[in-house]
Amino acid sequence: MKSKNYSNNPLQVRLHTLQEETLNKILNDREYCVRKNIISKSDAVRSALFSLCKEYELEKYRSEEHTSELQ
Repeated sequence: MKSKNYSNNPLQVRLHTLQEETLNKILNDREYCVRKNIISKSDAVRSALFSLCKEYELEKYRSEEHTSELQ
């Protein structure tokens, strides 16, 4: 049985009209969705948010590393 990795509190997101239209285009592109492992709008949003979180963590790590080198 696969363990649950999602939060208990669902997040409601209001998309810009252009974002919604593009997201619909993405979901209609089966080849792209298969390549990116996207099954739903939620998958696409989670993927983008994961990238943002990863970028943030890397930036903070670099900043902390630089600060510790100065001390």
